[in-house]
Amino acid sequence: MANVQTILDQKGTTVFSITPEDTLAHALLKLTEHKIGALLVLNEQGDIKGIISERDIIRHFSHKLEHLNTASVLVKEVMTVGVTCIKPEQTLDECLQLMTAGRFRHLPVLVDDKVVGMISIGDVVKAALEERDFQIGELEHYITNAY
Repeated sequence: MANVQTILDQKGTTVFSITPEDTLAHALLKLTEHKIGALLVLNEQGDIKGIISERDIIRHFSHKLEHLNTASVLVKEVMTVGVTCIKPEQTLDECLQLMTAGRFRHLPVLVDDKVVGMISIGDVVKAALEERDFQIGELEHYITNAY
């Protein structure tokens, strides 16, 4: 059965991050450059301080349309704190439940309080579909060879 480690084995463990003191301009540049939807916000010791997503940025500016200067706003003013994290052995179903209940799309993966990866809802759905297709193939093989 597939789990978070299965996703990391396929996707890799690269995590794009930013510091709380960086500007939104820098965050937007990194999001665009890496074609991703969220950055983990880490302090200098590598501890998670938050996460900043495209949604966070849009929400911030939707209330302050007159202040669209991304160079003057710091990541720590916009980021989401209290980040939900997971472990590599957690199942895809657990991830989907957490993401659905929390209404977020990214989960950092921790081992011994160290960040070892980050997965998105797209990664989880892709892995779940691949697992379902494999199971269907196995059942079809069993049925056709049973008779």
